[in-house]
Amino acid sequence: MTQLRLSNHGLALVAYYEASTSIQLSDGTTPFPGGYSEVPLKFRRVYMDTLAVPNVLTVGLGITTYDIPDLVEGAVYSEDAAWNMFRRHIVGYEQAVREAVTVPLNQNEFDALVSFTFNVGIGAWRESTLLRKLNSSARAQAADEFERWVYAGGRKLAGLENRRLAERKLFQTPWKNARQNVAASRTVQAATVATIVSGTTALAPAIGPANEIAAFVKNNTSFALVALALISLYLLYVRYDDWRKGKR
Repeated sequence: MTQLRLSNHGLALVAYYEASTSIQLSDGTTPFPGGYSEVPLKFRRVYMDTLAVPNVLTVGLGITTYDIPDLVEGAVYSEDAAWNMFRRHIVGYEQAVREAVTVPLNQNEFDALVSFTFNVGIGAWRESTLLRKLNSSARAQAADEFERWVYAGGRKLAGLENRRLAERKLFQTPWKNARQNVAASRTVQAATVATIVSGTTALAPAIGPANEIAAFVKNNTSFALVALALISLYLLYVRYDDWRKGKR
């Protein structure tokens, strides 16, 4: 299947339910509001997760001794270290989803499954009825399986119920291969300017001298070309900047 990676929306889901942290996306939206703006100290300090069965040392955005065996209870990590640990170890869960699924996935489905796998563990994911139904192309029935995974130590937990509902909702949300707010994209904004400049230049003879803007562009072709070149460089820069920051 296509080499999908966890998107920023999927990351926002994990951050909210693992560390009560709300992430604002590049389009200005916050999919899971009400959390902290940064990973709080109580999650950056290694703690014993007593809700897990068996109990397990945990830190940051849900990293445990299954990921880093030598975690020391009480050790404190910086904000950057917490994010770096997550980015380094989430790739294993992404790979586990890619390897197990035999049907095509869209980005929302992939994000939901990575969040689910990160929470329940790779072994449980591989043996799950959810995966079996998904690979049988029974997507609706697979979605129903999310809500079965709401127990820890024999108790139904509200936090797990809320997370499973969020994962199911994301899994069933149609994927649009574009930013949710296209107008907020710097790339689209720059491309729009480029289109206006080039379009005005081409239409200037038809518009006539009565239109001062068209006349200016018509009589200043060199300026228009320089503007287009600068915009092209800007497009390259913002795409590189988005890639560097992990924005997709």
